[in-house]
Amino acid sequence: MSDLARLRIWDDPANRDSLSWYLAVAENQRPAKFRIAATLPTQPDPATSGEEALWAELDRLTPIFLARWQAIRAGASLPPTADGPSLLELCRELAYRMLSHCNFCPWNCRVDRAAGTKFGACKLASASRVSSHFHHTGEELFYRGTEGSGTIFFTSCNMRCAFCQNGDISTDKDNGEETDPRARSRQWHGRCAVRAVTTSIGSAARW
Repeated sequence: MSDLARLRIWDDPANRDSLSWYLAVAENQRPAKFRIAATLPTQPDPATSGEEALWAELDRLTPIFLARWQAIRAGASLPPTADGPSLLELCRELAYRMLSHCNFCPWNCRVDRAAGTKFGACKLASASRVSSHFHHTGEELFYRGTEGSGTIFFTSCNMRCAFCQNGDISTDKDNGEETDPRARSRQWHGRCAVRAVTTSIGSAARW
């Protein structure tokens, strides 16, 4: 049994029931959902198809994905990765398309974050910004385990909380440094000596 599985939070049946999949993935007993998505081939090519066609394909594949996920939860094996574009690439492409008329959050700003000439509620263009990243022992037990967690603090936020404890980070779009996915991956892997990595943006999502 790992250190994560030994945490006393699992003594609560409600926690174990609601978070059983999370624990199984963390223990490498079940595949993460992105790996399941990578087994479902798409019919249209995400790179060359229109956005409307991509949304239609997402609607078609979602129930198939959910059925496969439930089967794997019940003990089925993970199928091989799709030969060619998959649901994973489809979701990635849709995310980039949405940046040009951003409606990721309820503000529905519709600004073109890819161009970066006008900002919406989160004050971000297409890239993310990281204020700091470090070994953190102050998170909740579930996140930090017994060894602490690696925490990455993102700047900007789409919320307007009056008493934000990270207001200097969450309300200043110029705080920190711009990072791309590869840089963020290095920051995550740089924290792999600890049991978990947590992300914070004044406690709300940067989307």
